[in-house]
Amino acid sequence: VPHDQLEDMADRFNFVVSTSELHLLKMEFLELKYRLLSLLVFAESKLKSWIIKYGRRESVELLLQNYISVIENSKFFEQYEVTYQILKRAAEMYAKANGSVEEVENVMKFMSDTTAQWRNLSVEVRSVRSMLEEVIANWDRYSSTVASLQAWLEDAEKMLNQPEHSKKDFFRHLPHWIQQHTAMNDAGNFLIETCDETISRDLKQQLLLLNGRWRELFMQVKQYARADELDKMRKEYVDGVAHLTSFIDGSNKKLSTPVEVSFHDVKIFVQDLENIKHKLPAMEAQCKAVTRTGQLVTKEVSQEEANEMLGTLTRLKEQLGKVKEYSSALLCECQRLLSPLEELEKQITHFYESLEKVNEIISILDPETQPTTVLKQKAQDLVAYQENCKKDVSLIERNSQSILQCVASTEVLQHFHQSTFQKKVTQVQITFQNMVRKAGEWRKNIEANSRLMKKFEESRAELEKVIQIANCCLKEKGNPEELLRKHSEFFNQLDQRVLNAFLKACDELTDILPEQEQHSLQEAVRKLHRQWKDLQAEAPYHLIHLKIEVQKSKFLVTVEECKAELARQNKVLTREGNERMIKEHMLFFGDKGSYHLCEKRLQRMEELCQKLPVSDPVRGTLESSQRILKDLKSQIDSTYMKLTEHSDTWKGYKSRFSELENWISSTERELKKIKENANDTAKYKQCKASEIRKHIHKHGENHSWLKSRLAVLTALCPDLEAKETEDELCKLSSDFKRLLDLLAEIENTLGAVGDCVQYKEEVKSAIEELISNSKEVQAEAEKILDTESLLQAQQLLLHHQVGQLLMSISVTINKWEQFERDKETVVKYLNQASSVLERILNFSSLESLSSELDQTKELSKQTEAMAVQAENLVKNSSEIQLGSKNKQSLQHQAKSIQEQVKKVEVTLEEEYVLNKS
Repeated sequence: VPHDQLEDMADRFNFVVSTSELHLLKMEFLELKYRLLSLLVFAESKLKSWIIKYGRRESVELLLQNYISVIENSKFFEQYEVTYQILKRAAEMYAKANGSVEEVENVMKFMSDTTAQWRNLSVEVRSVRSMLEEVIANWDRYSSTVASLQAWLEDAEKMLNQPEHSKKDFFRHLPHWIQQHTAMNDAGNFLIETCDETISRDLKQQLLLLNGRWRELFMQVKQYARADELDKMRKEYVDGVAHLTSFIDGSNKKLSTPVEVSFHDVKIFVQDLENIKHKLPAMEAQCKAVTRTGQLVTKEVSQEEANEMLGTLTRLKEQLGKVKEYSSALLCECQRLLSPLEELEKQITHFYESLEKVNEIISILDPETQPTTVLKQKAQDLVAYQENCKKDVSLIERNSQSILQCVASTEVLQHFHQSTFQKKVTQVQITFQNMVRKAGEWRKNIEANSRLMKKFEESRAELEKVIQIANCCLKEKGNPEELLRKHSEFFNQLDQRVLNAFLKACDELTDILPEQEQHSLQEAVRKLHRQWKDLQAEAPYHLIHLKIEVQKSKFLVTVEECKAELARQNKVLTREGNERMIKEHMLFFGDKGSYHLCEKRLQRMEELCQKLPVSDPVRGTLESSQRILKDLKSQIDSTYMKLTEHSDTWKGYKSRFSELENWISSTERELKKIKENANDTAKYKQCKASEIRKHIHKHGENHSWLKSRLAVLTALCPDLEAKETEDELCKLSSDFKRLLDLLAEIENTLGAVGDCVQYKEEVKSAIEELISNSKEVQAEAEKILDTESLLQAQQLLLHHQVGQLLMSISVTINKWEQFERDKETVVKYLNQASSVLERILNFSSLESLSSELDQTKELSKQTEAMAVQAENLVKNSSEIQLGSKNKQSLQHQAKSIQEQVKKVEVTLEEEYVLNKS
């Protein structure tokens, strides 16, 4: 594909990627938009089918059923609202993602227009049902009234030819049919307005016919409606006056009845007043209605009867007003009194309830026979109930005074009697005083034993708490290591003193308890004591179980590590050399490896299981772990057999063996020659063993490599060849050791001869210097003795003494210089050792690990020599004759260097252990 086309495709792809999200948002918005529009169009079309000129009732009923099915059963409004909310969120996301201002305005305009359109449309759709139901109701009303009115008209037209009394009796219900005629016309006119033209025309024709018949009949019988109305009004007047009179008489009787000052009586009285209050508006309305009816009746009766009726109405109105005024004032006062009376009644009731509890406690016969715990609880209850009584009495006294003052302060409550109320309050006060006296006597009888009971309860609670915690520990599940740590800490801190304190308190309490209660107490003590002993016996086994679980968990983790390593070795066996894999296998599964760790942990589990009873099910853990280890051992042996199938790897070993063997042979001859000439001081300077010492380190590393390599090869090739080579290496090792011993012997001899030669030279030089100095001293002495005066003799003697002092200072300076040279040697070694120890160790193979071990050994030997030299520095710093300041500085430097050398020794020991493991 041409490069230009690739770039074009990449640009197009980038464009698609960058615009796809916006495009998806737009598509989602458009999909929801048209879904909402489809709902709007559907609603408008259905609305047009419902808002029409209606037909007969059956067709309107079908329209209503269609409306219910489309709108309500399908939950059209909920469906539209859900769609609108989803569209609203989609529109907001699309507008937010779109950078076009015009597009955002279009989206917002659409949402606004749609909201306004739905607001108007939903109102019209919601009103359809009520409209259809109203049309159906008018059809029902019209049909029923037309049918009944037609039947009555036929009967009425026939009655026109009947006698007067018959017509009067028949037409006394004429007002009802007037109402029916009006209802028919109202329903018919509504249907004419809402139905189509054909039906409206039929309805108009039917109404014209019926109204014509009604008009013709009504003109002939309308006088009967008037006569019936007067009788009806007279009856309404008489009944109303009787009802008002009964209400007024009954109210006055209730308002004047004596009332006791108590919550019950006043509450009943308030209920009567409230009944009067609730009836008053109706009575006032009835009074007005009776007045209007009476005024109409007075126009149709004689003047005397009319005056009597008007007087009766005036009297009833005045009496009703007095009842309203007095009952309202009385109700207000009683309601104000009712709340404190109710509160007082509750306080008196609560007082007697608490008093009853107190009497139950203090009326116990022979309290010493009761259980101690029961008496203790009852004593506490007595205090609480007595305090309740005291509070209640205080409140009763205060509230009773307030109530009496309220009754005495108003005239409308003068018929309230107070004597019973005062007697009730006085009785409460007397009863309380008697209760206080009896309770005090009872309390004195039981408080003597409360201290011992409290001590016993506290000690028992403490013991139960410890036992509960211990039982929770025995049942607790979780991480075995964390549980072992926590539970060991808890059980090691269990204190026998908790049990002893409980037993002592029990003994003290037993002395004061009745005999029948001592048995239950002793039983409780035996139960707790038994639980404590069981706990002491079970705790060690529980800790052993946890230890076994910890060892098993670690054992399984190590087994999984071994299996993972075996899987890795089997996987890479075909791709890598057998020798390298065998080394890794031996390193991982050797004496210091993971399999050895599994054996140690299994051994630890066996030791722990020996401490458990034979029947302990945890012993099964050991058997399963032994099977797991046996299986693992089988897998290790199988993998090892695969690795050792090919092992021809002796070439490098034999080469280095021959090299070391030849070097030992040649070096041994050279050392024997040096040994022959070592005691000859004339040939001393020609004997140099230091060059051989330089090569010892290199060939020592070679010797170490041969030993480690042979160990690997012996494991790789356990045959006769390996056995013979092992014997050869043992012989070579003996030769190498003998060579080292010979070298050390020669070095000691050379050192002794060197010291002898140096000593001879120093003695010779000292003798020559002594001869020279003695001559100088003799000359100086003769010169001093030959002076002409004492002063000259003293000056010459002083000059001679200064010279001797300078010689002493020269010796000190030489020792100081030797100290600095030795210090520089040790510091140089410390810098070298630090750089070695600070490097990052990376063992890519067994050879690199073996080499690192040999290097660490050599560095350790050098460190031992440096430690001796550092100790000499400390010793020499104390022997050099310097000023106190310089001497302290030298001692501080020597000790600091000695500490650094010790740190290097410790680090080397840790590194050697780490590398070896």
